[in-house]
Amino acid sequence: MPQSFALQTRSNARYTNNQLHKMMTKRLLTFAGVALFAAAPLQAQHVHKPGKPVHAHETTDKAPAQRSCGTMEHLNMLLANDPALASRMQQIEQNTQDFIQNQYDPNQRVVYTIPVVFHVVYQNATENISNAALNAQLQVLNDDFRKLNADASNVPTVWQNIAADCEINFCLATLDPQGNATTGITRTSTNVSSFNTNDNVKFTASGGQNAWPAGSYLNIWVCDLGQSLLGYAQFPGGPANTDGVVLNYRYTGTTATGAQAPFDKGRTATHEVGHYLNLFHIWGDDGGSCSGSDQVTDTPNQGDATGGCFNPGTVLTDNCATSSPGYMWQNYMDYTDDACMYMFTNGQKARVQACMSGPRASLQNSLACGSSQTFANDAGMLSVVSPNGAICSTSFQPVVTLKNFGTATLTLVTIQYRVDNAPFTNFSWTGSLASGAQTNVTLPTVTTTSGTHTFTTATTSPNNNTDGNASNDQTSSTFTVQGPGQNLPYTQGFEATTFPPAGHSVINPDAATTWVRSTAASKTGVASMFIDNNNYAGTGELDQFVLPAVNLSSVSNPVLTFQVAYQLYTDPASNPNYSDTLRLQISTDCGATWTTIYNKFGTALTTATPTFSTVPFVPTANQWRLETVALVPYASAQNAQFRFININDYENNLYIDDINITNTTGISSADLGGMFTLFPNPTSGLVTLNISLPQQKRLQVTITNSLGQVVEQMEQGVTYGGQYQFDLSTQAEGMYFVQIRAGEAVSTQRLIITH
Repeated sequence: MPQSFALQTRSNARYTNNQLHKMMTKRLLTFAGVALFAAAPLQAQHVHKPGKPVHAHETTDKAPAQRSCGTMEHLNMLLANDPALASRMQQIEQNTQDFIQNQYDPNQRVVYTIPVVFHVVYQNATENISNAALNAQLQVLNDDFRKLNADASNVPTVWQNIAADCEINFCLATLDPQGNATTGITRTSTNVSSFNTNDNVKFTASGGQNAWPAGSYLNIWVCDLGQSLLGYAQFPGGPANTDGVVLNYRYTGTTATGAQAPFDKGRTATHEVGHYLNLFHIWGDDGGSCSGSDQVTDTPNQGDATGGCFNPGTVLTDNCATSSPGYMWQNYMDYTDDACMYMFTNGQKARVQACMSGPRASLQNSLACGSSQTFANDAGMLSVVSPNGAICSTSFQPVVTLKNFGTATLTLVTIQYRVDNAPFTNFSWTGSLASGAQTNVTLPTVTTTSGTHTFTTATTSPNNNTDGNASNDQTSSTFTVQGPGQNLPYTQGFEATTFPPAGHSVINPDAATTWVRSTAASKTGVASMFIDNNNYAGTGELDQFVLPAVNLSSVSNPVLTFQVAYQLYTDPASNPNYSDTLRLQISTDCGATWTTIYNKFGTALTTATPTFSTVPFVPTANQWRLETVALVPYASAQNAQFRFININDYENNLYIDDINITNTTGISSADLGGMFTLFPNPTSGLVTLNISLPQQKRLQVTITNSLGQVVEQMEQGVTYGGQYQFDLSTQAEGMYFVQIRAGEAVSTQRLIITH
């Protein structure tokens, strides 16, 4: 593997205490507007020689300078994937306000207990944190939500009368979803070096661990989230199979169990579980305008997040809280260090209680912290195999996993199923399923409509008897039916000022630097898409630009083209060397799997001469290259999705313009020059030729010297091209010519050999 690519999984650098842009709206009637907001960047701090800080492999494993919560970014992703989520959350907010105003009695003690399962997903022993750390974390949750934390005494006098016991207990699950005894901790070894807010950690198929039923458990995943991201949570109303909290292993537990300062007192979990129970950031995520709200009346208006730590009694003011007592930096829903957050308020308690009476009410009936009991006849639904996530057809055959939890062999059971709130349909299953065994059952075809739906399935009457344990009978999944994509041609030149353009999305896992629109350079028009790798220290981060789905079958010979401009910062001849990477992927199964169809880094990606410069790269008109990617292998796909991925290595700026997906009828000589790259150039002898044709053609490569003598020649049958290497080290120094012939099209490029 080339050095430049191998180094792209290094950990992130530190981040500064710069303000966070905000993404949530303020008053409840405008809540649906959250879908309009985009994730906001943290600004990276650089400390090294002028013009460029160190690469991440030269830094130490330090905690970020300020708390970073990815909950709002995660919400932004869910909203982009599920347009109905905003209205569901708006309804939950309306119900929350109604409950507080009309039903909530602050003098009536209602203590709820939430069963917790910790899913530890680890790549090495350090990430596989101990049971002691998880038990310590659970104790912190209990102390903080019951106001039993020792540092509650630090709450200022002015707020002591509103500091709240939220009356929430947490227990480690003793029964798994099948009713078997459990420690409440799962451990999953993974080959994924780092996760982010895209929820991959929540699925076994993507290197994580599937959630236990969200109606009965608070799922808490513990994994490597990189250096800068402490954790994130899912608000009520989102998909059941991703519901819960994700914590960075570095900041889980306490100082005594190895958590890293200054986030070493377990308060990351307290903050994220607050989101899970429908609490917002205390400053209202409004960008410092003072117009926002956390929907709580007894927290002072606050302009922005607070970082760092302060002596108890310190009064902090800002443009929203201009006089004493200032704003409530002590609150768990701010961004202060663990040692400086130690209170919820009565208003926040009211929201938590409303949540437990509303969208989290099923947790009240969970038996997950009870004792195990066996029954002769006990059938249950283990999971929904499909539909799950995104599917591409309105008609599908559900597949569910049936398990025999009873002691008697299961020979007959009725399986019920439905989409949304339709009446249940009954399916009679017969067979022979031993005690403890499970099997996948394919149900009759179901037809629904495009959009987001809930599929629910349940068992009843095992062996024509009453089910001994109804708690494991039912399960559900959330899925989205995506219809055919837009017909071709597709074109995007980033000329409109709105970014990302309508129907597109940007996925920014670390909430730092990502794809933006730039008017500094363009191939055509006035703008392009740009990512500032020159000032982006988060090496190994994958920032995605996702195109809307397209119908490739609407043309006979689809091809994707785009203009790219890039220059390295580090000399590619140095050791070690570095490079950012540009990757293009396609999915034809609604995002379930992705295939890489373009991947370049190093000198293969560069479009400028010289190939590197310590000056931030801004391309001129002749420093762009047309890239052509054949799509014929996917021509039958009616719902094809594409995503451009920048893999950061802290090198230099990358630009993309003029993305087109069209039909092509042939290859002209004028176009052929943009379909191949030759690197390195100049070369000492070893040279690599990358060819990507939009349609299969007979291929011939001829290399001649300045006298016209052929020194190398290669012929291929009908092909889309590929990567070809030539060894010219025995040739004399000088100028050579590389001629590419694809069918009738011919293009020639100069090659310089130096020894």
